[in-house]
Amino acid sequence: MKKIFIPVICMLSVFQLAAQSTFEDVYALLQTNCAACHVDGHESGLSLNGSIAEVYDNIYNTDPENAASSAKGYKVVFPGDPYKSFLFSKINNGLALDVNLTAGEGAACPQDGGAPLADKDIELIRQWIIYGARETGSQVDVALINSFYTTGGIQSVPSPPAPPAPEEGFQIHYGPWFLWPEDEQEYWSKFSTLLPEDQEINRVDVQMGPYSHHFIIYKYDMPTHVLNPFGLRELDPEFMGVSLVTANQFSYDLVLPENTAFPWASNTWLDLNSHYINYSADLPLACEVFVNVYTQPSGTAVQQMYSELPVNDDIYIPNNGNEYTFDQAIYDGGNNDEIFLWGITSHTHKYGTDYDIYKRNADGSRGEHIFDASCIGTEGMPGCLDEIYDYQHPPIRYWDNFLPITLKEGLIHEASYVNNGPEPVWFGLTSDDEMMVMIYFYLEDTTGLNLPATTAIEEQVSERFRIQPNPAHQSAVVIFATPAAPSTYMLVTDMTGNRVGMQEVPVGSTTAIIERRHLPAGMYMVQLVEQGILQSNSALLFE
Repeated sequence: MKKIFIPVICMLSVFQLAAQSTFEDVYALLQTNCAACHVDGHESGLSLNGSIAEVYDNIYNTDPENAASSAKGYKVVFPGDPYKSFLFSKINNGLALDVNLTAGEGAACPQDGGAPLADKDIELIRQWIIYGARETGSQVDVALINSFYTTGGIQSVPSPPAPPAPEEGFQIHYGPWFLWPEDEQEYWSKFSTLLPEDQEINRVDVQMGPYSHHFIIYKYDMPTHVLNPFGLRELDPEFMGVSLVTANQFSYDLVLPENTAFPWASNTWLDLNSHYINYSADLPLACEVFVNVYTQPSGTAVQQMYSELPVNDDIYIPNNGNEYTFDQAIYDGGNNDEIFLWGITSHTHKYGTDYDIYKRNADGSRGEHIFDASCIGTEGMPGCLDEIYDYQHPPIRYWDNFLPITLKEGLIHEASYVNNGPEPVWFGLTSDDEMMVMIYFYLEDTTGLNLPATTAIEEQVSERFRIQPNPAHQSAVVIFATPAAPSTYMLVTDMTGNRVGMQEVPVGSTTAIIERRHLPAGMYMVQLVEQGILQSNSALLFE
């Protein structure tokens, strides 16, 4: 993305502030608006009229004297999280729509007739907390905040979703952080759930703006979060001991199958990864994500849901307009255990043209074609009539009764790219780089789930068509349950997903004939497609 050039007057302002830390600006605001009341011995127990070092020690990661706030696990300033910071709750005054003082937390500040802080000043304090509430250094772009609140900007989520009821879960509010026009940024930030006891997660509803490139939730499975600083960080100095929870390219409500869940221990720490691109040419962007996490008591689920994010970072795409295809096998040789796929999807950047995923055979060759990102109309099921690849909105394919995969065989994912840009690209984090990422959700066992004997597609087959004879030698007859509608096609694919036959069915026809012709003996998939949408399919064996 193009980097913004700040006008000279703003550059001078930033230069003048360069010698002053962000906390010095925050301290000045507290002295002007709060210190006259918050003297030693104040009923709140919080003194703000000392030296800059004393005030910092009084507020940074300290327990509030207020019993209601302390009971929620809040700090006076919870580094990295303004929404667990009692100080921000008291001065918010409606800036963050989801922040409201609760019973026992007292009135908003300033009190005694003092006017509320200006929004840009409240935002400065929020940004200081979001960037880690550090005592030294200039982390916050004051000119950017002033521009947003003075000349206007874009709210990525203008209407935040209501949080779950306390007995149903909790909400994560990530951000905002701000971008100049035509700029982009990716951040990580560790987050404490403050779960009082072990819980299970059965639903994760992520809401973000259309300018979001992605949002990923990782869970720390070991206490390695202590190796990372509080607040937004551009690089990840320590990424050990984490596992994937979810990865989103757009707003999506992930509802896990019944009797499955992600287990989270008490006080689980997460690592939240957000990437936003400001496509506006003239307005700054406030980058936010809201996540509603729904919980249930530990031990409710029968099986644990897992998720993985395999990455192929060995890709290089010259800018010559030719198509380049890369593949990678994901398997555990010698491991005869099975996993059971529930959902699978993919991720590339703007030069991506297709993404396919196959079962891997024991000899390393491709097996069944199980996912085609160009088949949006069939939710990733291969064999669609109209292939459209949308790298920003890839489909997610689900299996209601799960798809068994032997670990020693595994999966093969393959992505294609055409680079018509100004320069070659490699794997990288910005929107001008490229990526090849597969995301999938799975169980290690399905015992106790009471799965149906057949999938929904198989149940539809008897309602839509049947094949006679099957097995067949030279030809087979497809008999439709109802006369063919307009734009009806019969597709035949082999078990790797390659299309080997297609014919249009005349409107009103009740049968169609599939000729074997040159096809070798083996199993094939016959698919009924109406107006570009896959209706049902069935296997056909040519002997």
